[in-house]
Amino acid sequence: MAPFAGVLCLVFCVGVASDCFAHLLDMPAVVRKGDCDHSTHAIVPEENEFQSDVARLIALRAHPLEELVALANQLEAKWRGLDWNSYARVMQYVCSEISNRGLNSPRVREQSEHFARIALSHSAMFSWEHQADLVGALGYQRSSAIDVVWLRERREKAEFWLKAWQRLEKQTDPSFDINDRKSLPAMRVSPPYETGLRAGTPPSEIKDPRLRAQYEAAIADNKRKSQRVNEQFPLLLYGPSFRSGAERWLIQAYSQPPSRPAELQRYLKIYLQDDKTRQRILKEVGKGSS
Repeated sequence: MAPFAGVLCLVFCVGVASDCFAHLLDMPAVVRKGDCDHSTHAIVPEENEFQSDVARLIALRAHPLEELVALANQLEAKWRGLDWNSYARVMQYVCSEISNRGLNSPRVREQSEHFARIALSHSAMFSWEHQADLVGALGYQRSSAIDVVWLRERREKAEFWLKAWQRLEKQTDPSFDINDRKSLPAMRVSPPYETGLRAGTPPSEIKDPRLRAQYEAAIADNKRKSQRVNEQFPLLLYGPSFRSGAERWLIQAYSQPPSRPAELQRYLKIYLQDDKTRQRILKEVGKGSS
């Protein structure tokens, strides 16, 4: 994703405060408070603690897996009670640090997917891009040679993928145009010309109530633009690759025996609106399982 993200950022951030979107270009992201109307941004209070906990995870790379799993359990419980997006980011690191030990190991794969499942059970509480990243931790491999176990596992994973896909479609605003500069927030809002004040001046500095109200309305409008961009940009940036990955996952997983085309058809009908996409997936599964 990184090269594509860099190109989009160059196009997207002309005349816009780049740090308003920095958390969209790197996953896991740095979450910031504040908006584009201020010259400085306060990092959320949990950020230093987040970085410290990530460092603790990384420090265990040469340690036994059991130590990493024990810390992962502690951090899952800790961050679940603090901030949901930070929680999701911590869990992304947890899954990454575990899986980096080698997914050919059943134990490693089991633990990585275990923590992804736990996090995804709370996916409605955090941003879509974190949900999409965590879903990516769910692999194709069967964890058991027993069919009934594999069938249950496949159903569960398919729903995780399809729920994220459905959320992507629901939250994507087709009217959002990244090339329309009018829809992009300003780095700092300028007060009314009559005030003679510089951009970013606090509204309290304006004595005239009419001009102050005008300025406050402009700041509020700019904040709405910033919020909309923060919502739509990751969907635009990561949405296409997520759709492709989800489609590949469903085709590969349901091409493995036992074949359950009716089950897949039912799930696709529940979660996906586009009939062409549904039919394409079913057709490819039919080829792979024949």
